[in-house]
Amino acid sequence: MEKYGLIKSFIIYSMIAFILTGIILSQITYSHIRKDDLSNIVEIATVSTKSIVKNNLEKVDFGQVFSASKVQEIESNLNEFMSAFSIESITVLNNKREIVMSTGEWPFSVEEKQNKLNLDKIINHSLPYIVSDAFVANESASTKSNITYFNFFITVYYENGVEGVFVLRMPSKSISAHADLLTQEIALALTGGLLLLFLLLIGLLYKTSKTLINQNEHLNMRKNEVEESYKRLDDSYKSTVIAMSNAVDARDSYTAGHSNRVSEISILLGQELGLSDTDLKNLHYATLFHDIGKIGISDSILNKNGKLSNVEYEIIKEHPDIGVKILKGIDFLADALTIIRHHHERFDGGGYPCGLKGEEIPLGSRIIAIADTYDAMTSNRPYRLGINHELALSKIIENKGSQFDSKLIDVFLMLEKRIYTQKQTNMLIDRVEKLL
Repeated sequence: MEKYGLIKSFIIYSMIAFILTGIILSQITYSHIRKDDLSNIVEIATVSTKSIVKNNLEKVDFGQVFSASKVQEIESNLNEFMSAFSIESITVLNNKREIVMSTGEWPFSVEEKQNKLNLDKIINHSLPYIVSDAFVANESASTKSNITYFNFFITVYYENGVEGVFVLRMPSKSISAHADLLTQEIALALTGGLLLLFLLLIGLLYKTSKTLINQNEHLNMRKNEVEESYKRLDDSYKSTVIAMSNAVDARDSYTAGHSNRVSEISILLGQELGLSDTDLKNLHYATLFHDIGKIGISDSILNKNGKLSNVEYEIIKEHPDIGVKILKGIDFLADALTIIRHHHERFDGGGYPCGLKGEEIPLGSRIIAIADTYDAMTSNRPYRLGINHELALSKIIENKGSQFDSKLIDVFLMLEKRIYTQKQTNMLIDRVEKLL
């Protein structure tokens, strides 16, 4: 009797253990599949709304309530998506939180606490989308059961930022239907016996893990493809702009290699100052392209053998802004544009184009101002010969605190021997290259 009692206890406890394990595993599986379904719906919703905005809406449309024909176009284009995922209503708001379109039986409330919080997040922080917490809607006084919903907030972007928000209302049962079905199958399998339960659970875990792994591998593959495409595009931009930079330096033999020499000196200063890798990269770009705006300046002014007139000098002063206009829109140079624009500012506020003073001037611009001046003074120009290293140092020191940042001049003087050696090496390389 005791033997059968132990077997009975073992069976009961094993049953409880397997049932609990099955419930836990089914809930974990449910959660994963539900998240995947939710992620897929968000992606499809984002793509669908972007297509609507591109093909049916313009920025000005968000300033007023959509016309009936516009609403019909949007509903028609979203019909397949709405049917597939049981979307019950679409609400469109502008960035002033004014409703410009609303469909469905149950209107969206701007003043409802959760909706207001999500709108603040998506409009003020320019998030691409937000999925609300599940909420219960009291559909009517006669309905005893309440239905749980999600709101999908999809941002509408134009050039100047967020112009509107699409809000798609979906019953949560549409998201969890697949996971619910799977949970029911597991529950039925539990009644078939411990062995069958065990095998089904193992099979379920294997199948789910395989699905998640395949999805992850697919996403990683797509991510790598996008990154590789971006890198090729980035390299193409970089090669093009470097060619433009070299074209500026090559307009005459006197300025050939100037940008590269300014870059080397600036990087030495930046490294001594402990700049981060990102800041050094932006400084490098800025030095290479700091004079690219001279493409827009006449050769007769750039290569004039004598002092510039006041009119000619005013034209020369335009080259930083011309350079920024040329480079604007190239993503990898975005953080270098401010440095390029202000590299002719003076520490005492007497520079151009904005007359910035002291630390109002970007650090990179203050660094380039020193490197640019040093290389210009020590290089031959059409209207004069370059001066020697010692004389250039004395002139730079004379302008310490007026034209240049005193702290940066101190660092420059610490590095002056390395800078001089580098300058001589570059000049020798330039001579050899000309001979070849």
